[in-house]
Amino acid sequence: MAPADSDVLNESPRTSADRDGQSSADQGSPMTSDKEELKPGQDWQEIKMEDARPGQGDSEAGDEPSQYSTLPSDARGDAPEEPDELDPTVDQKPSVGTPTVAVHPSDNTASEEEEQVPTDGERGQPRGPQPPERRSSRQSSAPSDNATPASTNRTRTDSQSTTATSATQRSTLGSAVFVVRALETIAASKEARKRKQLGESTQKALEAIKKAEPNMPDPELIFEPLQLAAMANSIPLATTALDCIGKLINHSYFSMSSQPAPGDDSEAPLPLIERAIDTIIDCFQGEATPVETQLQIVQSLLAAVLNDKIVVHGSGLLKAVRQTYNIFLLSKSSANQQVAQGTLTQMVGTVFERVKVRIAMKEARLNALKDKSRDAEAQSVVESNITAEDKILGAEDVQASPDIPEVPTAEVASPLEPKEKITLQSFENRKSFDDERIQDNAPTMVTRLKSKGKIPQLAPKSGEPSPQIAGEEFQYADEDEEDEIFMKDAFLVFRAMCKLSIKSLPAEQLSDLKSHGMRSKLLSLHLVHTILNNNMIVFTSPLATIRSSSTNEPSSFIQAIKQYLCLSLSRNGASSVNRVFEVSCEIFWLMIKNMRVMLKKEIEVFLKEIYLAILDKRNAPVAQKEYLMSVFERLCADPRALVEIYLNYDCDRAALDNVFQRIIEHLSKISGSSVAVTATQQQQYEEHHVKASSTGSDWQNRGTLPPSLSAATITAFVDADTPYPVEYSVKRQSLDCLVETLRSLVNWSQQGIADATARFQEPDSRNSFEDSRESLEVPGGTTTSTPKISNVDTPTRTSTPGAPAEDDPSQLEMAKQRKTALMNGIKQFNFKATRGIKYLLSEGFIKSDSPQHIAEFLLNHHGLDKAVIGEYLGEGEAENVAIMHAFVDAMDFVRTRFVDALRRFLQSFRLPGEAQKIDRFMLKFAERYMAGNPNAFANADTAYVLAYSVIMLNTDQHSTKLKGRRMTREDFIKNNRGINDNADLPEEYLSGIFDEIAHNEIVLNTEREAAASIGLGSQPTAGIAANIGQALSTVGRDLQREAYVQASEEMANKTEQLFKSLVRAQRRNASKPTLTRFIPATSFKHVGPMFDVTWMSFLSGLSGHIQDSQNIETIRLCMEGFKLAIRIACLFDLETPRVAFVSALAKFTNLNNLSEMVAKNLEALKVLLEVAQNEGNILKSSWRDILTCISQLDRFQLISTGVDEGVVPDVGKARIIPQTNADASSRKSVQASRRPRPRPTPSSTNYLPDIAQESRSTDVIKGVDRIFTNTANMSGDAIVHFVRALCEVSWQEIQSSGQSESPRTFSLQKLVEISYYNMTRVRFEWTAIWQVLGEHFNQVGCHTNTNVVFIALDSLRQLSMRFLEIEELPGFKFQKDFLKPFEHVMSNSGVVAVKDMVLDCLIQMIRARGQNIRSGWKTMFGIFTAAAREPYEGIVNVAFENVVQIYNTRFGIVISQGAFADLIVCLTEFSKNIRFQKKSLQAIETLKSTVPKMLKTPECPLSPQSKQEDSTPQKRASRATQEEQFWFPVLFAFHNVLMTGEDLEVRSRALGYLFDTLIKYGGDFTSEFWDILWRQLLYPIFMVLKSKSELNKALNTEELSVWLSTTMIQALRNMISLFTHYFKSLEYMLNRFLDLLTLCICQENDTIARIGSNCLQQLILQNVAKFEAQHWAKIVTAFVELFERTTANQLFAAATSTAPSYGQSNGTASRATDSTMTDSPVPFTPLNDGEATPPFENSLKINGLPSGTPSSTVDDVQEPTSARSESFAQAERKDTASSELEDYKPQSELQQQPIVVTAARRRFFNKIITKCVLQLLMIETVNELFSNDSVYAQIPSPELLRLMALLKKSYWFAKKFNADKDLRMRLWREGFMKQPPNLLKQESGSAATYIAILLRMYHDEGEERKRNRGDTEDALIPLCADIIHGYNTLDEETQQRNIVAWRPVVVDVMEGYTSFPKEGFEKHMETFYPLAVDLLGRELGIEIRLALHALLRRVGEIRMGMPPAPTVAPTSPTSLSSPTSLRARRTSRGR
Repeated sequence: MAPADSDVLNESPRTSADRDGQSSADQGSPMTSDKEELKPGQDWQEIKMEDARPGQGDSEAGDEPSQYSTLPSDARGDAPEEPDELDPTVDQKPSVGTPTVAVHPSDNTASEEEEQVPTDGERGQPRGPQPPERRSSRQSSAPSDNATPASTNRTRTDSQSTTATSATQRSTLGSAVFVVRALETIAASKEARKRKQLGESTQKALEAIKKAEPNMPDPELIFEPLQLAAMANSIPLATTALDCIGKLINHSYFSMSSQPAPGDDSEAPLPLIERAIDTIIDCFQGEATPVETQLQIVQSLLAAVLNDKIVVHGSGLLKAVRQTYNIFLLSKSSANQQVAQGTLTQMVGTVFERVKVRIAMKEARLNALKDKSRDAEAQSVVESNITAEDKILGAEDVQASPDIPEVPTAEVASPLEPKEKITLQSFENRKSFDDERIQDNAPTMVTRLKSKGKIPQLAPKSGEPSPQIAGEEFQYADEDEEDEIFMKDAFLVFRAMCKLSIKSLPAEQLSDLKSHGMRSKLLSLHLVHTILNNNMIVFTSPLATIRSSSTNEPSSFIQAIKQYLCLSLSRNGASSVNRVFEVSCEIFWLMIKNMRVMLKKEIEVFLKEIYLAILDKRNAPVAQKEYLMSVFERLCADPRALVEIYLNYDCDRAALDNVFQRIIEHLSKISGSSVAVTATQQQQYEEHHVKASSTGSDWQNRGTLPPSLSAATITAFVDADTPYPVEYSVKRQSLDCLVETLRSLVNWSQQGIADATARFQEPDSRNSFEDSRESLEVPGGTTTSTPKISNVDTPTRTSTPGAPAEDDPSQLEMAKQRKTALMNGIKQFNFKATRGIKYLLSEGFIKSDSPQHIAEFLLNHHGLDKAVIGEYLGEGEAENVAIMHAFVDAMDFVRTRFVDALRRFLQSFRLPGEAQKIDRFMLKFAERYMAGNPNAFANADTAYVLAYSVIMLNTDQHSTKLKGRRMTREDFIKNNRGINDNADLPEEYLSGIFDEIAHNEIVLNTEREAAASIGLGSQPTAGIAANIGQALSTVGRDLQREAYVQASEEMANKTEQLFKSLVRAQRRNASKPTLTRFIPATSFKHVGPMFDVTWMSFLSGLSGHIQDSQNIETIRLCMEGFKLAIRIACLFDLETPRVAFVSALAKFTNLNNLSEMVAKNLEALKVLLEVAQNEGNILKSSWRDILTCISQLDRFQLISTGVDEGVVPDVGKARIIPQTNADASSRKSVQASRRPRPRPTPSSTNYLPDIAQESRSTDVIKGVDRIFTNTANMSGDAIVHFVRALCEVSWQEIQSSGQSESPRTFSLQKLVEISYYNMTRVRFEWTAIWQVLGEHFNQVGCHTNTNVVFIALDSLRQLSMRFLEIEELPGFKFQKDFLKPFEHVMSNSGVVAVKDMVLDCLIQMIRARGQNIRSGWKTMFGIFTAAAREPYEGIVNVAFENVVQIYNTRFGIVISQGAFADLIVCLTEFSKNIRFQKKSLQAIETLKSTVPKMLKTPECPLSPQSKQEDSTPQKRASRATQEEQFWFPVLFAFHNVLMTGEDLEVRSRALGYLFDTLIKYGGDFTSEFWDILWRQLLYPIFMVLKSKSELNKALNTEELSVWLSTTMIQALRNMISLFTHYFKSLEYMLNRFLDLLTLCICQENDTIARIGSNCLQQLILQNVAKFEAQHWAKIVTAFVELFERTTANQLFAAATSTAPSYGQSNGTASRATDSTMTDSPVPFTPLNDGEATPPFENSLKINGLPSGTPSSTVDDVQEPTSARSESFAQAERKDTASSELEDYKPQSELQQQPIVVTAARRRFFNKIITKCVLQLLMIETVNELFSNDSVYAQIPSPELLRLMALLKKSYWFAKKFNADKDLRMRLWREGFMKQPPNLLKQESGSAATYIAILLRMYHDEGEERKRNRGDTEDALIPLCADIIHGYNTLDEETQQRNIVAWRPVVVDVMEGYTSFPKEGFEKHMETFYPLAVDLLGRELGIEIRLALHALLRRVGEIRMGMPPAPTVAPTSPTSLSSPTSLRARRTSRGR
């Protein structure tokens, strides 16, 4: 033991001999003893201690393990500097007059009998089972107590329990024999004779005994001789006295103090029990004390402490513990050491056992009070019943309200310092609990048993009535005071053990386990562990409270001892001594396991700073890592602990690190590390591991008692000579941890899912936190509940504002994401500072972009790279400088030494190497330092220069890069002269700075820790000689151990500093305490996020072992890990982890490399199959990997049975072709197949025979089969994923087979199998399955390998047969869907054999299952339709025959299943097959026959039978629907053939059948159906006329000509016939028919235009008698539109001077648009310029020009080719040339240079010419139509006049154009025509028709005509006069052609006027007579002369009275029917 410790623990207050003996012991003298040593295999617990506990059985301290704990802070710095709890040198005498607790009289009969421990129900607190040996000892110790029933409220556990005995005035002993014998022995001794006082007192005592019989005399009389004898030098005498004292204590004889004499005012003596203990202690004289005396001292002290009738507290208790501790350390007897250790363990255990009993009693009191309070409230006890006594008690003893609200365990919170992090250094002097008055020298007190049956009463809250419980007396205050006494005992003992454990030891004692110091440390640590392990309820119960010395408020026990426990662990947790490290690990494990709620921050610090750091250190002893792994393995086996670590650290932004994630990453890193190990060594490890786990004899596994620590038994740690590397053991343990973690996560998630399901089923189940967290699992299956927290003992917790709710997964996930975002921001900052700052600002982690907020973040957030901070702050930009200033201003250097301030300043960042940056930092530092310490230097310049100088000194002294001479002290002083405002700083000050820097480098702590963690020591800096000396000095030393000792010391020091910083933060925030929020784990949903952030670590950790190891046990463990990981990924739908693990597992099967496949690969395969069976419902896309492996397994099985490897290609090496563009891929496949394929070679794969045999084993085959059979049990979504994956694998197999004759179809066959297994699924699910399956069959069916196609089609046929066995209900269409692949194959395959097989399959299905086919008919007809398009006669014939057979035999079924339309479509396709006309004609005839057959079939709603059956209004209302369903398909079929058929005969028949059907059956059609027919059938026939491009696209020129001359003309005529036949039904469509005819007339094709005109006339003529006024209005409107659309308005804009140029002379094209053309009022006119017309064709034969030649002039259009007109034309041209020579000269030049007209402009000119021709056609149509008497008679006059206005408008338009000679000449010059154009025929023709019709109307004597005669006259006269006037102006020489054209019109006008009635003639005489006179001056022809003669004669008759001339024949208006009749009449009259 260290000298310092010898003073503390082993010095006696009386003699110095002890010191000498102690020093000799310290020097390592051997401990010899004549006592018997331990036998081999014997433990110290087995040593029997005679009479140590008279009347008591051998019992052991211990208790059940418990769960939770918390911890306070208050550690003192260096323990040796303060009085130790066990230091006997300190005066610990109690003050005089120390009160003892009052004694209450009670029944005394049960003095030595035990009381029973309350049951769980009585105490409300379950307790774990006692160790068997303890139970047996208790049961045999004494008979049970005769307690009253009420005594159950005051109970004890055993002889170690806290009990008290009632005392009478005089104690009685059952037998005083041993006292008399002892006194007689003393009296007979030599000492009694030598020492008079001893002899007299002995005799006096003997006499008193005799007098007092049968009672005992005053204890003082007995004690005095025993005390004197014990102090004697005689060993036998002292032993006898000690033995008697011990027995008297055990019999509670010293329980009473002596009564002072009456009137004695002297101070009361110390309690007799304390003097007895002092006497026993004084007998120990150090290690020189005789062995027998040592043993007797221990026995007597044990009796004093374990006495269960009078309990010793305070100083007396500590003295007994201290003396026993000293005997353990100083005794040279190994046996006595063991006995002392056992005794000490019992004493400490007894102290805490009594506390546990008090806690149980307290809880029983509170529970009873709650129950009785509830009962009292139920009885409505009124306030008046409260007694005065109750009120008094309530005023004094109240500590809680009657109804005590229970606070959940998780609400216990430990103080949290809000701003400053908790670190290991801060555990030092961490004082959150004031224990200054709880000293070791507290007065000794004794407590005794009180009256039984008393339950303390809790007083009510102020203002509330207190319930009265009759017949009870309450003494609550006394009970609480007594509880406080017991708690202080426990606190003192635990604090003593912790302080003993933190003593620092010199290096020589660290290496010597038998030294006093090391044994002391080990014993104290083991006792701390034993206390925690056996009495955890004391630390976790909220009822275990102790009062603070300062506030006198109750604090939890864990709060009080936390400071000492944490300091102890921080000092020893990183110890280089393995024994110390191990027990520290065990203490830490208990903290994690049971106290993590209260020690949240502390556990985080220990993990981060010590235990995870040890795993990181390269030089850390492997044995320590191995032991630490065992602790982590236990942690990983605790699901709740893992989840709570994740919730409270990884999801907490205030936490230093992601603890859970970091633990897993460490384990993964170790698991994946490389260790050189052989297969034999791996197997030896497995055997050793199994053996070690089966024995389990380590002390930490037993858990109740520490191991023997006697000098004889304790041995130094020796590295076990294991047959395998210890590094491999660590690696293997890490794998165990990873798998155990996964196992825990799966258990937690599955249990959570089960609980959630149970809660869902039971809505009333409790979801409170108390229920969810009542217990934690402990070894052995026992549970320990944490008591509820009431507001009596623990301050209620306030919720942190803004904190997430308790265990809300969504909120916690958001918190986790927020923390992840923060860490990402820190990573970005460490990579590039500006980017990181920008990100942190955007995410809101930095409040704003102000320098203060950015600096605050940089200063306070951990994880930021110090070097990056330095570079960022050192930049010269204004923004960076401002942030740096704010950064420095945030530091406080007030009252800080300069060097310390500089060190702290440089710890916040790494100083950059650039001088300018350093200068800026030092300037700001100097300013800030002087602001806090204005008197330090003369000015800031001094601080600046000195700071710079210190930086240079630090670099000079410690940089390894500097070579040569280094700075000396004198140099440093010299460099800093005169810097203090021209004065020098003191030399001693500068020397101190130099020495400090030289010995303690300024370096970042993080860099020093990083160097220590990787095993780098400080580098030597003293040159070569020093290096040589260093090398020589290291010979024979364990440098690695020394380096780790140094590193562990640094870790311990760092812990203390961290805890000190924590204390500072506590003190700064003392006014506003906050609480650490601990979130309990209740939800299973956290497992998903936990796995999501760590799955890569799990994967790498597991994969490393699989790749490196061949040991089957290790592989199986890894496989289990894979199973568990996949289970988690599937449960929480984590796609990326699931895919990664499944694909990795599939890769580990190595099925793609059979030659290297070994046993571990087969294990992976088996696990993969197991995963597929267990997780099938949630594997989703991962099925692809599994099914690929199954396919490869099938290949392996085939190869292993002798199949050629080339025949079964590897699926994994298939060339995957996308499923889209099947045709293109098929073509590519065909091309690829033409390449020569390498011939298959015999199998050359070398595989292991046993592996091949195992792959074909029954288990593997059954496992594969089970996967496919279990698909019937999959969910609807899962089966779709499975089928999709199987289809992909099947396609892989097929692609890998290429053009093989025996392709791989394993998966294709499995598809058929699973289809059979899933036949019974509901149609909804089957539809989703078939969407995938059908697509696959489509793809396979079109493969280029016909063998594949045949197999697929046969499989599809088999499936279809099975499906057709199942009856399909009406309205469903599944049959239609599953037959679709046949249709796809038929349509897309190019192989005749395949098509033929498709038809064969269909024929088989029809024959075998025809009666069951429902919706399948639709698809079947679709297949036959595809066959009908084929160019192969055999396919077409077979298909048509089957269709006809279905038509003849199953027509009714087809109709009933709604496939009638599909049948019609099928027949239509057959009709259009041009290659086989015979079948086409048969099909069109069959199509025609469907109409009568349909109407005769009962299943058709249109049949008479159906109408009779269904005559309800609802059925009649659906008539239109039925027509569309049955009539429309047939009619549309005819239409389709008519429009798209290529055969003229078929097309003609279709046209005839279409209109025949309409005319025959159309009488029953509704108007709605007629509308449908018009829109979709009739009008679309002529739709090609709307667009010239469509017309040309549909047919080529030859086909167009044929189609127009046959089909089109006939269709148009049929349309007119149809309208006429159904006029009444279709009269509302008159506008549509007129629009159609307008469309035809406006075509450029002459034939169509004339046919349209003719049909228009036929429409009017055939229905003229049926037309009414509204019909005529529509007809005239149609003419209006026709005249508008055929008026060539563009003529006036065609010349370039007035319109945009359409072409240039150089041939370049310009814009081919014209405004006048785009303004056409009819949008669909084919003359629209928006459509490109082909080069002009002279299809309008009117011109007499051959087709393809350029058009002639408009003149030629107007005049038919005749000799007369031609002669007039030539004459006109001749006259024009002679009269206007100056105009023709340039024209001749133009003719010499032909005009170049562009194509666009030529099209524009052609459109104008076409319009002119059509206008002439319209004039001709009007003339012919209204020369018909019926038409003339029926049309109303207003409409006829409106029509005449059109002729008049046409007349004026032509006259205007003809009069514009300049325009005509420009057009001629620009190439419009070969001659100047004119519209002479349009002008004269329109005028002639106009005049003829109006004259007829004028002369008509009908009533309707007479009414409109005035309008007729107004329209007629002006135009007649204008015509004669214009004729008079014609030049007879130059305009002879015009004269010839107008002459007949003038004749008609004059003859018509002459025949006017007298009134009319006379009325207009003044108009016509002058005109007639003007005619006389011209050269007149015979017709004009005769007409003029008649006119003038009529004038003479009326005005001059001339007699009328005789007429040849009477004329009447009705005879004026046409211009021809007028002309004939004039001729006759002229003759």
